[in-house]
Amino acid sequence: MRIGITDSGVGGLSVCAEVEARLRQSPAGEDIEIIYLNAAIEDDYSYNSMPDRQTKLQTFDRFLVSVREKYQPDLLFIACNTLSVLFQDSYFDHHRHIPIEGIVGSGTREMLAAFAHDSDVSFIIFATPTTIEEGVYSKALREHGVPASRVIEQACPGLPDAISNDGSGLLASQLLRKYVPAALEQFDSTPSNVVAFLGCTHYGYQADQFKKSLQAFVPNAQVLNPNRGAVNTIFSRFQTEPGHGSITVEFITRYAIPDVVIKSLSAYIGEMAPKTLSALKGFTHLPGLCGKL
Repeated sequence: MRIGITDSGVGGLSVCAEVEARLRQSPAGEDIEIIYLNAAIEDDYSYNSMPDRQTKLQTFDRFLVSVREKYQPDLLFIACNTLSVLFQDSYFDHHRHIPIEGIVGSGTREMLAAFAHDSDVSFIIFATPTTIEEGVYSKALREHGVPASRVIEQACPGLPDAISNDGSGLLASQLLRKYVPAALEQFDSTPSNVVAFLGCTHYGYQADQFKKSLQAFVPNAQVLNPNRGAVNTIFSRFQTEPGHGSITVEFITRYAIPDVVIKSLSAYIGEMAPKTLSALKGFTHLPGLCGKL
């Protein structure tokens, strides 16, 4: 079985690593081929850098067509909140005949489960500008009974790059000293019980920094990292008996991954997913991955 996992950059590699780790712990009865597909155009030009929504839609559409033609995955998982949000647009209806899942669905389910467990909780959705602009998460929470006054959205421009380029967490913590207070100031009064939803796959690498920053202001602060829930969604899409199937991982990207990013992600991934780490270090450079620009 061939599983494609995509993100605009390297944040979704954490999902790839979790899939590998689970398969290493409980091998499947069939061979599993994991292909990580970097949907970003350049290292310094992601979807959040594009001038308008139409450009984002057209660029991602070309990428999906290219992936389908080149790799024909049995399942493509969009491990990117920005792209998962965009994929809900009717612009992509011509792709819906093939199995494609997005992280927005699994992330929403996890937040609603947290609300069902504690109806007094308040939410802060930390995400990229595009995800915040689309408002998908906040709308879903309101539609399921979460009071609008207890849902805050905070865009965090620059944070994904800070995380990718600095495995120590120093750059991320510096930005969070700005973004966490800015989010809390949007509440009428500072809540005592907060769930911080990490609405960008990069953020999961620095989940501890989010928690530390929040606990300086909020007595009961929890961090909800949807990346692990995304893995549950991936496994729910295929049924296989336990066995001795092999695992292969390949990382494919339109641009060469900078050494500093490889170094940072190596520290994040560690020993949990050696094949994912090896794929990152030996990435396949494919300039035509995103189709004709």
